Amino acid sequence: MKEIEDAKTIFERQKMNYSPAKPPSYAVRMDRLSRIEKLCRNHIQEITNALQDDFGNRNPEWTFIADIFPQLSHVKYVKRHLKKWMKKEKISSGILALAGQRKYIVNEPLGVVGIMSPFNAPVSLAFDPAIEAIAAGNCVMIKMSESTPRTAELIRSLVDKYFEPQELAVVVGDQEVSKTFASLPWDKFFFTGSSEVGKRILAAAADNLTPAILELGGKSPCVVLEDANILDAAQKIGRVRQLNAGQVCISGDYVLLPERHLEAFVDAVIEGDKAAYSSIIDNENVTSIINKDAYDRIVGYIDQAQAAGCRIVQSNPMNEELPDPATRKIPLTIIVNPSDDLMVSQNEIFGPILSIYTYQHLDDAIGYINTKEKPLALYIFGRNQRLIDKVIYSTSSGGITINDLLLHATMAFGGVGYSGMGRYKGGIDGYKAFSNPKAVFESGIMRRFTGRFLPPFKNDRLPKMIRRNVGVK
Repeated sequence: MKEIEDAKTIFERQKMNYSPAKPPSYAVRMDRLSRIEKLCRNHIQEITNALQDDFGNRNPEWTFIADIFPQLSHVKYVKRHLKKWMKKEKISSGILALAGQRKYIVNEPLGVVGIMSPFNAPVSLAFDPAIEAIAAGNCVMIKMSESTPRTAELIRSLVDKYFEPQELAVVVGDQEVSKTFASLPWDKFFFTGSSEVGKRILAAAADNLTPAILELGGKSPCVVLEDANILDAAQKIGRVRQLNAGQVCISGDYVLLPERHLEAFVDAVIEGDKAAYSSIIDNENVTSIINKDAYDRIVGYIDQAQAAGCRIVQSNPMNEELPDPATRKIPLTIIVNPSDDLMVSQNEIFGPILSIYTYQHLDDAIGYINTKEKPLALYIFGRNQRLIDKVIYSTSSGGITINDLLLHATMAFGGVGYSGMGRYKGGIDGYKAFSNPKAVFESGIMRRFTGRFLPPFKNDRLPKMIRRNVGVK
């Protein structure tokens, strides 16, 4: 297959081009970062059109927020701080510094980095990690999602225009290309996608001992406390759930809500959604589900919950025939207290469904979260700091935002357990994610005496001193 051979050829070219003896200078890195910025800034409309074609319909404002703004903001920040990040990190030697002892960390490039981006934000989730990898001095290859073929081809052609293949390259193709791409002996591999695919990526990386950052997903809970502003919480959770038709890895997947607030919360979610989207099928602001398989899966979750007798509330202000298979549009759908055996309770939904589980006591909500795999995100709405802290310190998640959603993703971002491993973004944390922190120790004049600490010893005075230092007789 031509795409597979192309990927292998580019990989070998990047491997041959990179040398630890000649890491890219500050000027070279800045130039490459500037070219990424120009690529994104000069082709906003083409990128928007390609994503529109791939999704069938995608809110153009969301495209800018999700697939243009992040990397433009990110590259601006990285360029501003890169010179400082490239300096060696000094570590205190205490009083031994007077004897010439020096300790420091040199963050050196790893070599060749592979990145696989998902369909839901394919441009930003390709370029965001690439910006950090390039800033750290690496060569980069990106495999675009096969679910967004027009966008993939566009980004490949643009990268070919702005970069030499040994600097930054994009490959496209089907799942066989992705399998080959993941199995190459990278110096670091970065993957964003589902937990199940993440398992296969990690298995492929294991053969080459490739270190990997996996940004996965899971079911991210929203915990609403008794004293929360119900209107604010409901409208924020509902609106974020509708972004990109729910195809956002850190949107709230389900809500844990005090039982007495159920009706007010449901009403507020629906009213907020209707205010934002007065119609659905012909509304360009309502994004379509990415493809038929995903559409059928999400509709199947709703059908199963309905057959099981769950209470279902949908936002459908114009009483349209929904869900609509022609446009692959699904209304915001609330499912109340679905049982654990239903698919909507077991799987990450990645669609405009919001499950609500009511609780009597906060400990019950915390216990429910802790019976699940650790989520990528957790959201808390409330005013009582003691209860907020209780949720923070009694659960485990990739990150938390309080009285809002998504905002922790601007910090060192990543999952834990089933929702991922490794961190990127967040300034220097992302730079270090694609660097080797090489420790350097200069012993100074103490080098004259260190040989005395190597056994066998001439007498027992030194071994006794060493033992006393750690409280051993």
